[in-house]
Amino acid sequence: MNMTEFSGNMKKAVEKKLGQGYSVEEVTISKNNDIKLEALVIRKEGINLSPTVYLASYFESYENGESIKDVAGRLVRDFYAALPEGDIDVSFYEDYEKVKKGLSYKLISSERNEFLLESVPHVPFLDLEIVFYYCFEMNGLPEGTILIRNSHMERWGVDTGLLMKDALENAPNAMPGRCQRIGEFLDRMSGHGSGFITQDIESVPLYVVTNRQMSNGAATMLYPGLLKDLSDKLGRNLFLIPSSVHEIIAFADDGEEDTGCIKDMIFSINRTQVEPQDVLSDSLYYFDRDTGKITFAS
Repeated sequence: MNMTEFSGNMKKAVEKKLGQGYSVEEVTISKNNDIKLEALVIRKEGINLSPTVYLASYFESYENGESIKDVAGRLVRDFYAALPEGDIDVSFYEDYEKVKKGLSYKLISSERNEFLLESVPHVPFLDLEIVFYYCFEMNGLPEGTILIRNSHMERWGVDTGLLMKDALENAPNAMPGRCQRIGEFLDRMSGHGSGFITQDIESVPLYVVTNRQMSNGAATMLYPGLLKDLSDKLGRNLFLIPSSVHEIIAFADDGEEDTGCIKDMIFSINRTQVEPQDVLSDSLYYFDRDTGKITFAS
């Protein structure tokens, strides 16, 4: 059974378990890097927001021997856990003065997101793009994000420059950045670490640069003072590895690095150990502590 067939069977099984008062729709969602993911959108009568349930992990369970019935039962339980208790007031989204309080930004690949960039405001940065999103958390609704699109910007009567200004001011407070030794980071992740790990991580002074939520945290390398503080602590300029859209790995330039080898490693690991939708770039970046600028590493 392929994913398309699995999606159809899951739709039927979920509809049967939920009964009347619910509708289930099969959808294909475009994610970062133009990756397409199959999902079910489940709507309950009387509630204006509907959780989107991605099917990849459930399909994996099915391929590992779990029955459609059992997988559908688990999906329904997950749906109920994410379901708002009632209608959510989204009228605030018409008012930019309210929206900007939750405005943030993330970094995505320019090359891998050409189609998306036609419909969203963005600011070029090296081989990346800064794009904007609204981050929210409401009673009864888990934290989520809404990508800012050109249509939103037109509705609010704002331009990209204002979005950039407000996001730069808001993001470091709403999603504080942090630099951690890679061992500490992996402890927090309970063993679910990056592919850019050596066998003896504690012997290598690698630092993970991300945000408190560890989501879209690569953008924290643009936070004022974050890389400067780390480079001052180490007394060196920094090499920056784009581990994923969620984090950057930084280490001090001791003058002995083989940058060609590191670039080859980044290219290989992006294709073998990073989820396709999480890949940021194949480049190696460099932070100069004197100028405070990030450039391509030579």
